[in-house]
Amino acid sequence: MPRRTKRQKTVEEEHTHLAIRLERWDASVEAAINYNVYVPESAWNSDADDPLYRFTEQLTVGGKSIYPEERAGDTYEVTIYSNNLYSGDIRATLKDVQARDEHGSPKYRQYRGRQIPIYIPPPGMGLIDKVRGEPRWTVWLRVSPRFTTEALALLRDERSLFLAVHELKKGRRRWVQNLSLQTTDPAEQ
Repeated sequence: MPRRTKRQKTVEEEHTHLAIRLERWDASVEAAINYNVYVPESAWNSDADDPLYRFTEQLTVGGKSIYPEERAGDTYEVTIYSNNLYSGDIRATLKDVQARDEHGSPKYRQYRGRQIPIYIPPPGMGLIDKVRGEPRWTVWLRVSPRFTTEALALLRDERSLFLAVHELKKGRRRWVQNLSLQTTDPAEQ
């Protein structure tokens, strides 16, 4: 009897644009000596050019979703984290996501008579998780220190603030494709 082969399931993508009205926020900043100085044996990704002093910023904002209709009223807690140490994908360039052939050479395709690079996009900038059994979501992403500083400047404003989040659901995971802190309601745009 011939063996049956399982068919690969195609991973469907679902895009959702969320609008969240902010209700609260907390921030913290920290300065410390780079922990790799004290425990160099656990510093797998350390580099001799890494900064000796570590500066981190964490911003946590929370609010209720106002769009789309099926998720309106759900609570979101978004943690935005940045530091001056190795940030991996934060400092990534287009060259880092360019497709490579079996010899490691960059791949290109022909488009209107020109060679266009082939890119393999990352799944997202951060993760979105649903709290099981509750209408509550948590979002976590790493950003550059400048983004955190600019977000804190907006939060000092007395006007209402909104988060616009472009979510990509791929398989069972939800990813942040884009996040914007703004003074205008994204549901009206």
